Amino acid sequence: MSLSDYQFIESYLADRPMSENAKIDILDACKVYLDVENQYHACCRALSTCGLPEEDPEYMILEDACSEAHKALEIAWNNYRDIYYRLFR
Repeated sequence: MSLSDYQFIESYLADRPMSENAKIDILDACKVYLDVENQYHACCRALSTCGLPEEDPEYMILEDACSEAHKALEIAWNNYRDIYYRLFR
């Protein structure tokens, strides 16, 4: 999902007959997902470009951070998907 996806959802929701709270819920979930996705990709880039050996404690810290960021990404996606299904199915 990208910023253009967020903008599409925002414009799509503008004309839908649904409560403002429902619109806010889905847009907030989308924004959280985008933020977490950016953090995850930044963490992966840092890990891949750090140049540290895998045995280095700093490398392991980065690796753990990437793992945690991936878990957060899955949670954010599941939250967005659940809200989407609740509103549009």
